[in-house]
Amino acid sequence: MSVRSQMFPPSPTFTETSLPSLSSRVYIVTGATSGVGLELAKILYSSSATVYIAARTSSRITSAIQSIHSEFPDSIGRLESLSVDLSDLKTIGPAASEFLGKESRLDGLVLNAGVMTPPEGSKTQNGHELQMGTNCLGGYLLMRSLEDMLVSTAKIAHKGTVRVVWLASTLQIGTPKGGIIWDESNTAPKVVSNQMENYMMSKVGNVFLAHETAGRLGREGVVSVSVNPGFMKTELQRHMPGPVSFMMGLVFKGAKFGAYSELFGLLSPDVTSDRNGAFIVPWGRFGCLPEDIKQAVKSKEQGGTGTSEMFVEWCERETRGFRS
Repeated sequence: MSVRSQMFPPSPTFTETSLPSLSSRVYIVTGATSGVGLELAKILYSSSATVYIAARTSSRITSAIQSIHSEFPDSIGRLESLSVDLSDLKTIGPAASEFLGKESRLDGLVLNAGVMTPPEGSKTQNGHELQMGTNCLGGYLLMRSLEDMLVSTAKIAHKGTVRVVWLASTLQIGTPKGGIIWDESNTAPKVVSNQMENYMMSKVGNVFLAHETAGRLGREGVVSVSVNPGFMKTELQRHMPGPVSFMMGLVFKGAKFGAYSELFGLLSPDVTSDRNGAFIVPWGRFGCLPEDIKQAVKSKEQGGTGTSEMFVEWCERETRGFRS
């Protein structure tokens, strides 16, 4: 699928007007205090879902909840706060435990939060490159901490409706061949000097995590997809140089369009169990991975490079000590 098709997509066909009542369903959206995550939370809550606003800063969560309440006063849904910092792995287990102590089901986990092109050398609290650590390791650990409830919900929900949504990007721009450059000395993703390249490796990492989760949890009824939300002007570009940020503001769409991309992955009936592991593109369509990424998601036994499996093994090693 071309960059042009993803940069200038057709109008969305699956929007808030497409939704049934979600009054019995429970969702977690990370990074839901602004941008795409906030817009998705609004859509879900407007259809009476229970939505957990998961983010680092309690004051921003409170502000987001107040804003959504005031915009949709007639909703019979619930908005809940969940404090978690995906750049600090030790906060994730307690956040998951807090959620599990309150709820008996989880219909969808949207791993929307992310970091893009921070200053070179930025690291997580655990010493990982900030983008890879936040965008991949944090989301992976949160999903692993909640997967038992995802599986149990899938047993009682309509087939194919319990889902995990991982955030990707337009993979043809700035992505190294094969998706991830490996540091052979420690079998880990290599940190390079180009921060955009580090960012794109983390986005490919989420494609790998979506694919491997689909393979592992698909037999349990959980659907896992990766979503390129599209070209939008959001807080994600806050580290971009001023002139670049200004040009983005002139060309890019508003955050709600990105929410439609995520909404398609989370709730469209077109995303069936047969489409598990799919790659979704703006503003809610099935896309095709670049050929080198297709090879990377295949195991060596399937004639691929096995990079996807290697990446998940790395994520598992790096997060195992933070799971209870």
